Amino acid sequence: MPNIRIISGKIGGRNLKTSDNKNLRPTPAKMREQLFSWLRPAIDDLMCLDLFAGSGALGLEALSNGAKNVTFVEQNQDIYNCLKKNCLELNLLEEVKLHRQSAENYIRRVKDIKFDLIFLDPPYNKDYINTLLPKIIEKFVKNGAYIFIEMNSYDEEVYHEDMKLLKEASSGDSTGRLYQIKNENSD
Repeated sequence: MPNIRIISGKIGGRNLKTSDNKNLRPTPAKMREQLFSWLRPAIDDLMCLDLFAGSGALGLEALSNGAKNVTFVEQNQDIYNCLKKNCLELNLLEEVKLHRQSAENYIRRVKDIKFDLIFLDPPYNKDYINTLLPKIIEKFVKNGAYIFIEMNSYDEEVYHEDMKLLKEASSGDSTGRLYQIKNENSD
């Protein structure tokens, strides 16, 4: 099993065990480090959603740096089990909610919860971002919320009228973009 290291914060330096699943594509360490340097001034007490959670590195890095809680959504049983075990070993079960289901089902079924920070890092070979993003913005974001989208560097930038691009970073074939929501109807 490969390991992923939490970069900074209260659990910085700790390693996450990951599944050997070929579909797991963790966010590169360089990109996570850049993302959390951008978010550090604003991350305290944020409620986060990590869709397509995979290893959970993004959500766990957020908790390590001061987020209030993280909701993880992961469909694959082996990857989910690994994520749950990491949360248990890091003594973070009280700060997380774990859902073993598809992102589509979570978005369709869950109501009455808003998040300050959403991580969206779906498999590259699907069109999840364009399909799910309007629903995510409609149902789950507060005005001023942040959305981090990781995608293949060769894909076109995502556009939604309520999102403003704040920052962008690339590592290998991955590009991560941090957006902020500006919509009076999202509170």
